[in-house]
Amino acid sequence: MKNGQNFRDLGGYQTKDGRTTAWQRVIRSAKLNKLDASDLKLLSDYGVHTILDFRTNKELLSAPDRVPGGAKDYHTPILAVDDTRSSASRDELREDLSEPGYGYRQMVQTYHEMIADDFSQNAYKQFFDYLLANQSGAVLFHCTAGKDRTGLGAIMLLSALDVPQKTILEDYMLTKKASKAMLAENQQRLEDEHASQAVKDNVTALWTVNEDYFKGAMDEVKKQSGDMKHYLNDKIGLTPDKIEMLKQLYLE
Repeated sequence: MKNGQNFRDLGGYQTKDGRTTAWQRVIRSAKLNKLDASDLKLLSDYGVHTILDFRTNKELLSAPDRVPGGAKDYHTPILAVDDTRSSASRDELREDLSEPGYGYRQMVQTYHEMIADDFSQNAYKQFFDYLLANQSGAVLFHCTAGKDRTGLGAIMLLSALDVPQKTILEDYMLTKKASKAMLAENQQRLEDEHASQAVKDNVTALWTVNEDYFKGAMDEVKKQSGDMKHYLNDKIGLTPDKIEMLKQLYLE
């Protein structure tokens, strides 16, 4: 992908019973508004026929998806308001960014919210409805930066497929590598502007991932339902039959 960010296939991960997540079935990414014709052809050739857009209405309108010909694009906002602040402008963030620790606290709170909030739970239910309806080809799901709302969707899916948590965390943390160039560019711009250390730290906290965010989400899962298996059943509606269907569709 020439013009996309944070793209990766969720295939190739081994499950606890020795099976493997299937390639060319589920792709995660950041926003798609800058894709060119060659990027779209690559996605089309890869089998992508369904796009799930996790962004808010505001984000979608400001940077509409570019999708492969013939693909269907479904809007499934995970948050009513973009609390990840991925789509906020520097002017909108200026006051918050000057407050030490703001970015970290905001992200930890947002992960708790995405797990606990009825709005988010209903959106992730829809996410799995689309996945369960996908008999062949690939589904691509994304938000703005492809790391938080998308990251949590990947965490839930890989958990449902019985991928070990250590592997799930490694996939989540890959965003750090995938976003390295973008983060370096942002940090250089802040250096050039003589930004304070608090601003630089907050930008890093908001624009990358952190094991603490992952742990915060898992702590909230435990608080809500005891463990991920029960959370997916109780809050996301993934019954044992649906879990088995997911495994038939997305494991090799």
